[in-house]
Amino acid sequence: MVTTDPVADTACSADHAWFHVAATGTAPLTFMWEYSNDGGTSWDTTADGSVYLGTYNDTLRVTADMSLNGYRYRCVVINTSGMDTSAAAILTVDTTAAFITGAMPVCEGGTIALANAVAGGTWSTLHPTISTIDAAGVVTGVDFGIDTAVYTVTNTCGISSESARIRVDSAMVPYPIMGPDQVCIGNSITLTNANVIGTHTWSTDVVPHSTISAAGVLTGGSAGIDTITYSMTNACNTVTVQAVVEVESLLAAGTISGASAVCAGSWTTLTATATGGMWISGNTSVAVVSTSGNVTGIGIGTSVISYYQSNSCGASVATHTITVDIPAAPIGGNDSVGIDSNLLLTNIVPGGVWTSTNFVVATIGSSSGMVHGEATGSAFIRYTVTNTCGTTVSSIVLHVGPLPSPGTLSGPDTVCTGGMITLTPSVAGGTWVSRHDTLATVTSGGVVTGVEAGKDTIDYYVTTAFGRSRVFKAVYVNEAPVITLTGPGSIALGGYYTLGATPTGGTFTSSNPGMAPLIGYGFFVVLDTGTSVFTYTKTNGCGTRSKTFTVHLPGTSDVRSVGAGTASLSIFPNPTQGALTVNLTSGVREDVVMILTNVTGQKVQEFIVPSNTATNVVIDQPAGIYMLTAVTKDGNRHSARITVAK
Repeated sequence: MVTTDPVADTACSADHAWFHVAATGTAPLTFMWEYSNDGGTSWDTTADGSVYLGTYNDTLRVTADMSLNGYRYRCVVINTSGMDTSAAAILTVDTTAAFITGAMPVCEGGTIALANAVAGGTWSTLHPTISTIDAAGVVTGVDFGIDTAVYTVTNTCGISSESARIRVDSAMVPYPIMGPDQVCIGNSITLTNANVIGTHTWSTDVVPHSTISAAGVLTGGSAGIDTITYSMTNACNTVTVQAVVEVESLLAAGTISGASAVCAGSWTTLTATATGGMWISGNTSVAVVSTSGNVTGIGIGTSVISYYQSNSCGASVATHTITVDIPAAPIGGNDSVGIDSNLLLTNIVPGGVWTSTNFVVATIGSSSGMVHGEATGSAFIRYTVTNTCGTTVSSIVLHVGPLPSPGTLSGPDTVCTGGMITLTPSVAGGTWVSRHDTLATVTSGGVVTGVEAGKDTIDYYVTTAFGRSRVFKAVYVNEAPVITLTGPGSIALGGYYTLGATPTGGTFTSSNPGMAPLIGYGFFVVLDTGTSVFTYTKTNGCGTRSKTFTVHLPGTSDVRSVGAGTASLSIFPNPTQGALTVNLTSGVREDVVMILTNVTGQKVQEFIVPSNTATNVVIDQPAGIYMLTAVTKDGNRHSARITVAK
């Protein structure tokens, strides 16, 4: 009945494989597919589902899976005449390249074997100068470095590849552990080693004083010494190195005991409760200290002596202040003082007592050293000091006498800037001083030169062994007068005005007394229009200076008719007792406004008259000088001065 047997088929995993059978005979024909997973020894019937489809048809579809690789498939054909079984066909299932497995890394000159679950692929390396690989996947290390092994598979699934990193190691040498060799309790340090490619471990002693991490970070736990071990293994060998680390605790400062004072040139021993430190003097010009704590005094003063310790946890310092004394030093200050005068004596050694052997001649404060001259004569002044150097005394002979007489000064008390005067003392041999040398200077011969205006004081000092006395003279520095002149901002006819001048006492003049005569000291009146220049002149012992002030009053001259363009204003009589005839002649007939103002510019009267017509008006104002102004409609103004005499 079977006329065509199924043939072997190959499919990629998850794809479909197809098996087909053909048969003849008396209908109906029944098909049933079977599979064997043991090379054909036993057979089971397929069942339609996710893997098989068409179990009872002439064509069987198989969903390929690697678990079915190598399965055999046959078909049993049945009819009324009996049954016939086809030959078996093999299913081959392909897949993409799998993960590469095998031991890595490899040592230079050594070999390792790599494998892939998918057969039939080819092996290669990217860098044959670092490593090579044969067809069986055996890698040979060539040179130190990193390479990549590639496995490539070509089948019904296409071309696929997997890669694996290959490290080629070289034999290591035991490099030393690097890093600090001390750590404080609770603090951390980092240790390193040049061997870093491979597998390493850090460890401490069996009974450790510290802990260390896989990264080499060591943390102090308790005081003591630990041996740190670093072990590194690669494909070639294993190296192990060690280092010693001391775990330290914070040092206690302790205390210093011993004398607190020493005489210069002598020494004393200080003792520290701590050990292992060093001695330091804070002021070696006062005292120095040896390595064993012996302090030697050098000079007067104080120095802080320190005992210094340090370790990885920090520093600690104990201190002790020591004073270096010296015997009584020479007395500082003058050896003479005037009667009823004071003199301060000094000594660089503190704490002493001052005494005088002759209280009638001189007294002295026992602690201050201030001497007071009492009477003419001499006295021993002593300074007594008791300290670590013992009791010592310094003394001087002090002479007391009368203060010198400075005499008197004669000469002028004024000088001009840039000028000179000479002052003469009655007692020779003294020294001259100007209290304000920006105003005046004085030479050793008493010649005073004026610099700037003001009042200075010239001092003359006479000095002897018993003190210094002074006489002085006030000197006034003058300069040619600096004049300030002020006056009115504006003027009007008949007005009275004042000119202000400083300094006072000078003289005024006017360049135009007919227009503005001076009627008193700085007072003037305006009688006419025009310009006048006032000059103020002032003279003192240093020269004469002048300053001017100009006044100006514009307007018509003293005539009865004033013209402006083609118009003219006529006024008569002028002077008048109050009755006037006015006429503004022009080419236009119009009403004209007449404005009368007094000498201060204040309007006092106003009236309207026709132009080109003689009109009588009455000026009802007190006697004085006025200004009459005619204002036309086009704004032209025509003015004339009027004198009212009553």
